[in-house]
Amino acid sequence: MVRRMAIRGAYLAPVVVGVLGAWGGWSWALSAAVGLAMTIGNLWLSARLIGGVAENSPHLLMPVALATFTLGLLLLTGAAIGLKAIDAIYFPVTGFVLIGSHLLLVLVEAAGAYDKAAPSELTRVKGNVRGRA
Repeated sequence: MVRRMAIRGAYLAPVVVGVLGAWGGWSWALSAAVGLAMTIGNLWLSARLIGGVAENSPHLLMPVALATFTLGLLLLTGAAIGLKAIDAIYFPVTGFVLIGSHLLLVLVEAAGAYDKAAPSELTRVKGNVRGRA
């Protein structure tokens, strides 16, 4: 799943970097590239940690997911503070690209996962939901 999101992010990167570079110059292009790199890095780290726990200790999945979310926020905040100090990037662009690409990649993946589900699985899930109501 994260591999698909990273591939989509790699396809998205030249478009976003090119458009923002044409609009705001090289600083905006670099800022967009950094935001996309931070997004893909955060998704990869989360997937590695949550995937490893899901395979080995599924009963710890929820606490590890929460810890992974917190760790990702702390790492992104630390990176943001460091990048702001460098002054080579325009941080509002990095922030908007970081948040926007996270949302876009996760939502597209979620929509694709639903579309690819087998009809029998969808019927079974719908039947279980109706059965409980």
